[in-house]
Amino acid sequence: MAQQIQDLVASIRKDGIEVAQKEAAQIISDAKAQADDIVSQGRKRASQLIEDAQKEIDVRDQSARASLQQASRDVQLSLKKAIQKQLDTLLVEKLEKAFSSEALVVLVTSVVKELSESTKTEIQLNEKDFKKLASSLKSELSEKIKGGLEIKAVDSVQNGFRIAEKDGSGFYDFSAEETANLMRPFLSSSIAEIVFAQAK
Repeated sequence: MAQQIQDLVASIRKDGIEVAQKEAAQIISDAKAQADDIVSQGRKRASQLIEDAQKEIDVRDQSARASLQQASRDVQLSLKKAIQKQLDTLLVEKLEKAFSSEALVVLVTSVVKELSESTKTEIQLNEKDFKKLASSLKSELSEKIKGGLEIKAVDSVQNGFRIAEKDGSGFYDFSAEETANLMRPFLSSSIAEIVFAQAK
């Protein structure tokens, strides 16, 4: 009887140990599977975070490049405007100087010979240039003056000269500003060609 009890106890113990070992093995297996799942999800999450970060970096990089390109264009346009403004000012200044010298006599004479019908036109100068250049102009244009051309000082001419119809119906303006305006488109394309060729 004692032997049977011992055998029974041994059998129960053996069965209990086997069950415990199976449960332990299952727990370990489940834990490993859960750990593998956690590691796999962690890797996926890390991979997604890296991918998202790379996309954000790419977007920021593209945005920075676009901003830099826009800033570069803005600087080039500002520089172009500043250079153009400076050249326009210099052009007007140079023309004003040329128009207040004896060179104006040559220019007026050439223009009058090409444009005017002396009986209908007059040369208009400012008071200062009229006093300074009238005698030279009268000498150079004596034939036209005999034909009716007049040379006058008028307040509305600041520099240069005008060839005007005597009846006031029209005139050609050869002031420094108007001459600079006529020349400006040709200079602008030259400046753009030289200075801004690399920016295109």
